[in-house]
Amino acid sequence: MVMQQYIGILGLIFIGVGWIPQIIDILKTKKSNLNLGFAILYTLGSLALTVYAILLNDWIFIILNGFAFFMSGIGLYYTIKPTNSKSNKSKKK
Repeated sequence: MVMQQYIGILGLIFIGVGWIPQIIDILKTKKSNLNLGFAILYTLGSLALTVYAILLNDWIFIILNGFAFFMSGIGLYYTIKPTNSKSNKSKKK
């Protein structure tokens, strides 16, 4: 393996690990405080870069951008998902 691949794998690990605390928080609270515009653009950008990496057959970037697409998709889902605060309040009454 050449030095460039090691650097790419290191970057992949850093970015992947960076998403984990955010996603854990989102899944625990069932809501995301991400800006909707950012969440949409990041998710679409990650998808486009995944497709691009597939076309280039670059496995490091396929994994990285596929993972980023998946994680940002979770963030986007919980950003646009309606909260059930009204239904929870009516159940408590």
